[in-house]
Amino acid sequence: MNILHLSDIHYRREYEASEIGYKAMLAKMQNPLIPLETCLTAILQQTKLDLVIISGDLTEDGAITDYHYLKKWFYDKLNDIPIIVTLGNHDIKEHFRIGWCQEDSQTASSNPYNHVATYPDFTIISFDNSCHGYADGIADEQQFQWLAETLEQEHDRPIILVTHHHLLPQQSSMPIWPGTKRFLDLIAPYNISCILNGHTHHHFNAEINRIPYFTVSGMSFVGEDEGEGIVRFEERYGYNLYRVEQGHIIQSTSETLIPGHVLETIDMKK
Repeated sequence: MNILHLSDIHYRREYEASEIGYKAMLAKMQNPLIPLETCLTAILQQTKLDLVIISGDLTEDGAITDYHYLKKWFYDKLNDIPIIVTLGNHDIKEHFRIGWCQEDSQTASSNPYNHVATYPDFTIISFDNSCHGYADGIADEQQFQWLAETLEQEHDRPIILVTHHHLLPQQSSMPIWPGTKRFLDLIAPYNISCILNGHTHHHFNAEINRIPYFTVSGMSFVGEDEGEGIVRFEERYGYNLYRVEQGHIIQSTSETLIPGHVLETIDMKK
């Protein structure tokens, strides 16, 4: 099975004009669907994709219309290739359920969006550790209980875990998800093939307790920490490709494209 891993698209149909701070950076950024289409075209010319995983921050503002448009765009490009999604801190859960999942607006829940996908040789667990407005992520006791029960149900199978937030402090100046230790303790007894995430917008590969760990580049922009609260934002985008056999990643490739276009340098202390 060939799996494409994307993250942090930060899509918005229109980015409002601004000359100050983060919004000014977004206003100068090209529509992320432009590089995304370039990447998808190149991938599909060379690889038979079986699955796409998106590890959060599908949209910039969590607008219902943005989710609706983005899903239609993906399925126009991918045809019948299935997509598994987890949500990020820029996503709004009930809006995602209405726009992407096409749930009724009167009943769409703001509860965490978890998903389990079972394949012949392995299981994918998409675990929602995000909350809109909380940059570092949140998971309550009910979420951990759900994860514990789900892991136990899949205890005899290889498991691919997908989250949004990163788990290793050395990979970013941004704080790790506060639930990291509890999460790692919970998954320790099980056959975890790998952990996939995004959030930092920087590509990073490592191991956690001998579990392969992959953070994919964002599909929009990246922030480079220049110290003392100053962040240089640039256009940068990329993806990971995994070859999975018998539930384990036997090959991984990463592509990060760096146009060299500086969008804005921002004093984040202000």
